[in-house]
Amino acid sequence: MYIDPATCTDCGACEPACPVSAIFISSEVPAKWESFIRKNADFFQR
Repeated sequence: MYIDPATCTDCGACEPACPVSAIFISSEVPAKWESFIRKNADFFQR
């Protein structure tokens, strides 16, 4: 699953829907997952 960074407003409404707690507000992404920020954004550049 991917979140479109162009439409995401960091409201957090999707966080409780994630079954594996893998959604974070951009300013709260754990350091070990920061590489996925770029991977997610790149998905929408295709």
